Amino acid sequence: MRPYLSSARRYRWCLVAILALVWGTGLAAAYVEYKTTFEARATIWVVRASSDLTAPNPDDPSIPLVQTAASQQVDLLNQLLQTRSFVTDVVSRTSLAPTLAATDKPGGLLDDVRKHFKVAPLGTNMLSVSYAGRDPVVAAELVKAALDVRGERLAQTRIQATTALSALYSRQFDLAQTRVADARKKLEAFDSSHASPLSDLDQHERAQLQITLDFAQVGVSDLQGRMDRAVLAPTLLDISGVEFQVVDQPRAETSPSGGTKPALSLALVAFGCGAALAALLIIAGTLLANHVGEPADVERLAPATHFASVPRVATKGQAKDGLRSSLAAIAFGDGHRAPGEERA
Repeated sequence: MRPYLSSARRYRWCLVAILALVWGTGLAAAYVEYKTTFEARATIWVVRASSDLTAPNPDDPSIPLVQTAASQQVDLLNQLLQTRSFVTDVVSRTSLAPTLAATDKPGGLLDDVRKHFKVAPLGTNMLSVSYAGRDPVVAAELVKAALDVRGERLAQTRIQATTALSALYSRQFDLAQTRVADARKKLEAFDSSHASPLSDLDQHERAQLQITLDFAQVGVSDLQGRMDRAVLAPTLLDISGVEFQVVDQPRAETSPSGGTKPALSLALVAFGCGAALAALLIIAGTLLANHVGEPADVERLAPATHFASVPRVATKGQAKDGLRSSLAAIAFGDGHRAPGEERA
């Protein structure tokens, strides 16, 4: 541990500069992210889940997964946000429409808008849709436009489904009316060909024809009621707004919000990078110092040729080996003092 502490002291100013640069930049970026992020949020109350949103089990497609109304609506909105046409319609209804029309690469703008949306369930029947951006007005416009486009898309889907179902019911209704007409003709033909009083066998046959006509008429009435419900139910649901009701409308916030987590992430990344760079510098400096000043390197100087010599200098009041003893003491410490030299 001591060599690393020595390296840290040796490169302390480099470490201070690195940490100041990395941590200062990260903290500044985190502060800017926090102060310039505005989040617009809408809270939606979902009462009933649509039958079109049933998610199949990936292990067994025949068994549907049990999902709450909120989770199904969250899945639907997240899937819609992954489509290019949906995001394009949303952006076209906001202040970003001129920017989208003028840009040469609309895909980049749409991707940037898409990644700032967040849809999350708040419970079994509540969910939230939020958008975090630099402009609070645009953020509120995007959330509102997303909800509007989602409603229009589902309304179109209901109309198409209702039209297809109505066409199917109409065909079945025509067939049922044909059966009623055939049963009525058979009964009228029987009445015209059999005069009163009727025998027991004729009465039984006429009763069977009458029952067939009654069942055919009941089938027509049932199909008529199903057709009416198929057409009126989606319309009443859209008018009432019970299925998807916006409790809290999105609004432009005047104070920064929604940037706490991104700012914290930036600060943590900067702290980690600065600490990693400092540790790398200390380790590299320690290994380099050990490699250069390794004792084994001194042994390699043994076969070297004579570099220089120091003449014996005699000073007044000093032994003749005093200079050599002093040099040895300075070079090797107290453990290599000259013979006869006492410790201080």
